[in-house]
Amino acid sequence: MKRIKFLLMAFVAMTLGTGLVACSDDKSSSNFEKYMSAVETQVKSKKAKSGNKKALLLVAFGSTWENAHKTFKDIVADYESDASFKDYDVYFAFTSAICINRSREGEHYASQDFYAPNYWLEAFGRQKYEEVRVQSLHVIPGEEFLRLRDSYIKDFKNNVYGDLDGQYLEEGVKVFVGGPLMAEEDDVEAVATALDDQFSKYVEGDNVMAFLGHGNPEGYNYGNGNIRYNQLETALQKKNANYFVATVDQEGNLLDDLYQRMQEQGKVKQNVTLTLHALMCIAGDHAHNDMSGIENENDSWREFFVEKGFKCQYDGNDANASNNCILKGLGDYAAIRAIWKQHTKDAVEMFAEEE
Repeated sequence: MKRIKFLLMAFVAMTLGTGLVACSDDKSSSNFEKYMSAVETQVKSKKAKSGNKKALLLVAFGSTWENAHKTFKDIVADYESDASFKDYDVYFAFTSAICINRSREGEHYASQDFYAPNYWLEAFGRQKYEEVRVQSLHVIPGEEFLRLRDSYIKDFKNNVYGDLDGQYLEEGVKVFVGGPLMAEEDDVEAVATALDDQFSKYVEGDNVMAFLGHGNPEGYNYGNGNIRYNQLETALQKKNANYFVATVDQEGNLLDDLYQRMQEQGKVKQNVTLTLHALMCIAGDHAHNDMSGIENENDSWREFFVEKGFKCQYDGNDANASNNCILKGLGDYAAIRAIWKQHTKDAVEMFAEEE
């Protein structure tokens, strides 16, 4: 029954996910060999230099914002400096084709090439790593994680391009997958503790803090990942009732829903300080626009709450200002990265039940 359920989930994720990818990654694409060559060159060089037989691929949704790219680099550096992963060559990929394309164009950031997971996995196979470990840097087990697990990784194991040695795939490589930040309900408590340890000073007295998650629209909520946001708010409020969690895409947990909950819980008061923080791996487009309104003026959470009488200061031109829109991602905090790293260590071997 477990096997049937897994295959059904994989089929749904691949079928629905295909229509959401902005560009083709199949071999018929004119860019495939160009990108494949660039990735394989990097992989071949790193493997030859290190002598390692294990590859670790960190996979994020992606971003085009400069501070977000710094966060990504810090996460990679954290893994590379961790003794637990000294036998691994560490690589990094985006799942978002839009972010990949825009990064190449240099939007908000100096032009840089990023590649989808299928290129890296194919290159690992061509260079015959004996173990491939893939770690999701997504927050919930939602659409992006399911596409990574049930499409990219299954395609690699199924030799979708037809040029990997069959014996290597069947016997020579083990593939492990580490789940997203809140993969399981038990992870929610660990995340809540890490956030409260970091931000408790922002919810002293009547002051309120709200975290902005992404969420999946209900039509794409394949793994019911959205429930993690509700569970996290509950876990945080057990620590302090002034914490809230809402999203930009989860039906029933949008900005208006957040404000309604705050009203019902008696948190809407004049001149109360509200602090906002993205509940995403990085502070990217949603943090800069939907949350703080840096470019998207008159349509942000900060401006909404200021109009409601809250104090929510943001002065992006002053690094020493006491900003209440914190433009950092979860990946900027060591305690959060530690949860992802534990998932990497505990990663589940994919396809073992098929042997």
